[in-house]
Amino acid sequence: MLLLIAVHYDILTAMKKTILIAGKDFPSGGDFADGMAHAGYNVVITGRAEAGNESGSSGSIVVASWNRPSSISARSLVLFAENAFGFVNETVLYFDASAYASQFTVLSPEECTRSLDTMISGYEYLAMETLSRLDQRKADGKLVFLLKSHPTMEGVLRSSSLRSSTAVPAGPFVSAAQAAFISFAENIAALAGDKADVSVVLVSCGEQNETSAKDGSLALWLAGYLSSMDNLKSKTGAKQAVNWVKPGAKGFGFLSRFHS
Repeated sequence: MLLLIAVHYDILTAMKKTILIAGKDFPSGGDFADGMAHAGYNVVITGRAEAGNESGSSGSIVVASWNRPSSISARSLVLFAENAFGFVNETVLYFDASAYASQFTVLSPEECTRSLDTMISGYEYLAMETLSRLDQRKADGKLVFLLKSHPTMEGVLRSSSLRSSTAVPAGPFVSAAQAAFISFAENIAALAGDKADVSVVLVSCGEQNETSAKDGSLALWLAGYLSSMDNLKSKTGAKQAVNWVKPGAKGFGFLSRFHS
């Protein structure tokens, strides 16, 4: 009972914050956005511009266009979120490898260019813009790298259990991008570890993780976890920041170097 009260309190403290969600575009990311709205956030999520605005159950959800290969679009996206709700407290870069696996199945020069734009450069431009904006405003904020990993072709080849449970494994482009996302996230966490006004949070899970099975429950857990960080007396250092958190951890400090 006390745990439920504590979780409820943590979620309530997140109210009136604004979160920018990028990578799992609306409408695919709708459940995640709605979960954050339930937790009390104002939400800006990337997606098709024609999708318009959506109304969350306990917060406002706005859909914003994002041209991933453009650094200018990354800046415009951050400014749009600020204009919509004010200061952006938290930004989530959501890499869903299982979703990408079915989108990138052809090995061709054109697909290579599209994969670089979609799964690598877009995330990196937006991460840099987020850090730059936080530095300009001298205000506390969080940058979250959220990875839903997916078995690769190489992994499926080596494992009979993965072979039987994976319909579409991650091909060369998605596998490379997944590895790039992990490396970029860890090194951004190391780089920003000593910055007073920014916290980098690394969250990773596999398909067997119960909390992340549904995006709505994943969002509610993340909202509570980020809120628990606000209650820390001092910011964590770079050595702790480079560790990955498993969804389902009860609060800040339950860390794992590897995703599952």
